Amino acid sequence: MRRLLGNTRFMIGVAIAITVVGLAMGIVLREFMWFARSGALVVAVGLALLSRAGVIGEPKKIDVTMSATGLSDLDPEHYRRTGEPIPDWLVEDLETSGAVGFWGPMVSAVGILIWGFGDLLNQLLNNHA
Repeated sequence: MRRLLGNTRFMIGVAIAITVVGLAMGIVLREFMWFARSGALVVAVGLALLSRAGVIGEPKKIDVTMSATGLSDLDPEHYRRTGEPIPDWLVEDLETSGAVGFWGPMVSAVGILIWGFGDLLNQLLNNHA
């Protein structure tokens, strides 16, 4: 379960699937309350993305400037310049940074908009029916 909850691409896919299913239910049932409610689930996915480091048990990294390049050991460019392969732990750390710094807030914001305003599509539906 940790592996799935810690997989950023999977979680983004879940958020998209929830949104599509909620929208489809709204269209089929001609009642967008279910689309709005799907926004709450999308927010939950966003929160899981924001807490990725805790979910996968990733320890906090200490930024160390490397004397060989003057770059941080958390910068992939350091390893490129020294000809070393980028360590797996750094790839994980970069994935977590993306989940916490971009994808978590983005998915949460979209979920909040759907949750807060998705049912307003009912007015659009009723005005054109």
